[in-house]
Amino acid sequence: MTATIASPATIALGKCLDRTTAAALLADLDREIRSKPTRLVLDLGEVGTFDSAGLSTVVEGMRRAREHGVEVRLRGLSQPMLDFFSLVSIDRLAGKPPPAAEKPNPVERLGALVEPKIDGLLGVLRTAGEVIEAVTVGPFRGQRLRLDRTAMEIDQCAGGALPIILLIAFLLGLILAMQAWVQLRIFGCEIYVADMVGVSVMSEIGPLMTAIALAARSGSSNAAQLGSMVVGEEIDALKQMGIRPTGFLVVPKVLACAVSAIMLTVIFDVVGICGGALFAWGVADIEFLAFSAQLKQALHLSDFAFATFKSLSFGFIIGVVGCSLGLRVQGGSEGVGRATTNAVVVGIFLIIVVDAVFVTVQRLVLA
Repeated sequence: MTATIASPATIALGKCLDRTTAAALLADLDREIRSKPTRLVLDLGEVGTFDSAGLSTVVEGMRRAREHGVEVRLRGLSQPMLDFFSLVSIDRLAGKPPPAAEKPNPVERLGALVEPKIDGLLGVLRTAGEVIEAVTVGPFRGQRLRLDRTAMEIDQCAGGALPIILLIAFLLGLILAMQAWVQLRIFGCEIYVADMVGVSVMSEIGPLMTAIALAARSGSSNAAQLGSMVVGEEIDALKQMGIRPTGFLVVPKVLACAVSAIMLTVIFDVVGICGGALFAWGVADIEFLAFSAQLKQALHLSDFAFATFKSLSFGFIIGVVGCSLGLRVQGGSEGVGRATTNAVVVGIFLIIVVDAVFVTVQRLVLA
């Protein structure tokens, strides 16, 4: 016998507690547990050598005892044993499993689904307010804008998105002209292809497609960059040095997105109209001069001003959403991935909503 029953409800172990004595110890524990004592004491004072198998047997015996309502106490633990049990968290291993959580009711499930969305929206609004304050009031308080960093961000934002913007604009201009020509030639009104292409591209498609491309590229990039800084505790380091992350990091990125949106939208409009004009000349036999004259009659300065303000708003939204979600990252690298995805989804959703508001206001003003 490796272990002897020294007194009722007490088991004294021998000098060796390893895999060779584990089975005998577990049998003694089961026999003693079946007698239903109120308390069972395991005396480990004589144990000189042990291994993980022996100590695991002790843990298993404690678990079985607690299942039968028997309190187990360990006596005579050496310091190496204490160190081992502190590493494996013996209370957690030997204790009863936590009760299963009650299934939430429909109201709680709805709240758990909606509350994070509301918190995220409030965070975006707070970031937007801080950026507006830093841009409008900050310079009067001695908080200078980081224009050098803003220029670098514009180069990364606009320069990186320029090739895809050029390609999308040219192809959409061709497609719009083709679709308009197919319908208008039935009535002999091919010249109005210029109206269709010019008004559609400048008022709606140019700002909208540019904003979507920026949201997918720059919005996600901002969220990933700031989220990685949060995970790496770089944001906390800036705060410890007395540097506000909003003015130091967020404002240059938001300004860069807003300025880039305006510049890329103008480029999109020009390239898209050129693509439509090329189709009109090559397929519809509309000369460039006739196309240009009709385009001047269709477009007005107010259309350009409205589209520019729309692009500015879209760029501001993209920058604020990406930076806000990046600064609120939780959960390590997995949280960075979620923030990157949400920056694109939320950014495009808000762009569509704001665009609907702009179209409604524009139609009411023109009416």
